[in-house]
Amino acid sequence: MSSIAASIMQGPLCGSLASMSLYGVICMQTFRYWQTYEDDGKILKCLVAFIWILETAHTVLTIYTIEFYLIMHFDDATRLEYSVWAMPSSYIIGFIIAYAVNLFFIWRVLQLSQKRWIAICLAIFATIRCAIGLENCTFGLIYIVWGTFRDKVYQTMVVGWVVSAVVDSAIAFMLCLNFRKRRTGTNRTDNILNQLLLYSINTGAITSFCAVLVIITFLTLPTTLAFIGFVQVQSKFYAISLLASLKQPRKIQNNRTG
Repeated sequence: MSSIAASIMQGPLCGSLASMSLYGVICMQTFRYWQTYEDDGKILKCLVAFIWILETAHTVLTIYTIEFYLIMHFDDATRLEYSVWAMPSSYIIGFIIAYAVNLFFIWRVLQLSQKRWIAICLAIFATIRCAIGLENCTFGLIYIVWGTFRDKVYQTMVVGWVVSAVVDSAIAFMLCLNFRKRRTGTNRTDNILNQLLLYSINTGAITSFCAVLVIITFLTLPTTLAFIGFVQVQSKFYAISLLASLKQPRKIQNNRTG
């Protein structure tokens, strides 16, 4: 039993532990945001509150999933063959978070580039990615046997995560491109823009790398749930990147007024 549980649940367990640690970072970022940027618009404040509420629900469902398998059904190897409702439900929340963050950064691309067609193309691909993810999660609620679920979503799973990596990389690339175009030749401004450029690269790289790892583990480790560990932490990276990015305009504004 122990070897079976380890091979199947090691990925979700590690992902859950990492996810809970990152949730602490999100709570700290949210608290600091509400303390520091009280004058922000209502839409932005609602977005931050929306993301935090979803991340809280995501974390609760993640904890319940691990408790269900490793505590409530401890020493029940047959239960490991079936998914629990909380697992696909948490991934539905994760895809909604990713979609909201993608749209926020696409809006920022539109602000920087003033090219609507680029933002529309990015939004279309982000919507496709979210739709595929929600479809797969729906199958997870319908087909609770892992083997059956894998057969049903094999193609859409791979396609969805490839699109995810492409969308995140494309958004990061467009942000970097527009930050480079805004260089003024002033050392202080250019240094801040270089920091924002590096931050945009790292943000897109982390979420894209998670998507690539999901694909690799899903294809190469068919008898385990290792890919779930990377699915769990990716939504947390989206939330962290959004909350961290909210201080970027202040840096530029302070530099101009300083």
